[in-house]
Amino acid sequence: MPVDEEAASAFLLDLARALHLAYQPSLLVEARVKRAARAWGLQVEVFTLQSLAMTEVLSSRRPRVAFARLPFNPHWNLGRAAALLRLADGIAEGGVRLPEARAELDRLLASHLPYPEWLVFLAYGVYGAAVTARVGGAWLEMGVAFVVGVLAGVIHFGTLRSQRLDLQKSFVAAFLGTLVAFGFTLVLPSFDALRALFGGATLLVPAMVVTLGSLELAMESVEAGLPRLTYGLLRFMMMGVGIAAAGTLWSFAWPLPTHFVVQALPPLVTLALVGVGGVALSVCMSGRPRDVGWIVGGVLLAYATQALAKAVLGDRGSPLVSAFVLGVAGLLYGRGKDRMPMTIIMPGLLQLAPGFVGTQAIVALLGAGSAGANARLFDVLLVALQLVLGLVFASVVVPPRFPVNREDPVPPRAGSA
Repeated sequence: MPVDEEAASAFLLDLARALHLAYQPSLLVEARVKRAARAWGLQVEVFTLQSLAMTEVLSSRRPRVAFARLPFNPHWNLGRAAALLRLADGIAEGGVRLPEARAELDRLLASHLPYPEWLVFLAYGVYGAAVTARVGGAWLEMGVAFVVGVLAGVIHFGTLRSQRLDLQKSFVAAFLGTLVAFGFTLVLPSFDALRALFGGATLLVPAMVVTLGSLELAMESVEAGLPRLTYGLLRFMMMGVGIAAAGTLWSFAWPLPTHFVVQALPPLVTLALVGVGGVALSVCMSGRPRDVGWIVGGVLLAYATQALAKAVLGDRGSPLVSAFVLGVAGLLYGRGKDRMPMTIIMPGLLQLAPGFVGTQAIVALLGAGSAGANARLFDVLLVALQLVLGLVFASVVVPPRFPVNREDPVPPRAGSA
């Protein structure tokens, strides 16, 4: 039965838009939409950027071109992303017709988040405390990071309805979080306020955006990767402005906190806290409850691999090796039914992504001098490129179940990538 081309064109554009807002790489979005269109007997060209999605349905009568402007979406929703990929695969396999596909897509886009807001706010704090332990903080640093993380969650997650204010939210959260972390130095015994700020603000740092943009550049999707990378760096700058502004305001009344050497927690305690942080991260990223164990596994795998790689290779090569191991594990996991590789890869990458290095660079603006800050920002890009290379090498060892390139957009069978 012939499909309604006008309705199909509108649906395919909405599908491309939804996949893009779910932080799928542009080539994967284009490949998925093309495969879905082919199942309905249509030939489609798809083009996505950080703020634009465009489709062109080619037919014997006349081409149909449609495009949509996209807001900047700072939130990862693993559950919705998995459902969207499952819908796209179901269409490509010929099991979903247009009316059912439209109803399912509308349901997914209108669905509520799986966890109440108050729980997400607490999860931001718990994850911030776990990150602080991971980077060498002790109990006082973790407690302050928890408070800063809850504040960041309220500002970052609690205002998702205003997606177009993403850059402003980064500034406000960084500004207030810095003042809160510094304020605790007046009432608590000596602790490393900057390390606590690192952990509490970690989910504000657009490290994954930088990594994803770098991945798109490596996959020769320059037109998509460059704006995404630029936007990620702009968010870094907005955080830097917020932290610098808070530091300047603080210095009018008190001296800036200095770096304290703290006694890190025992390795086994840190490992347990990283696991607890993985549970909190599954809530922050709206993961499905049945995937919590896999998310925690990805977090622990990334942490343990990075620790071992650092012991052997040092900081220079450990991100590449860790990303490779994580990528292989995620791609193998994604070969199962109703599984998405990013369920393991995304949370794991957050343990490897250059967020801590980037936050160090931002805080260095408070007094370390511009040269030190510039060096660390360059390190952010080096770490991101190592992560990209690790994922690329992993895809060679465990090839995706369908190719994601423009020359061969329609494979013989569907699967996960």
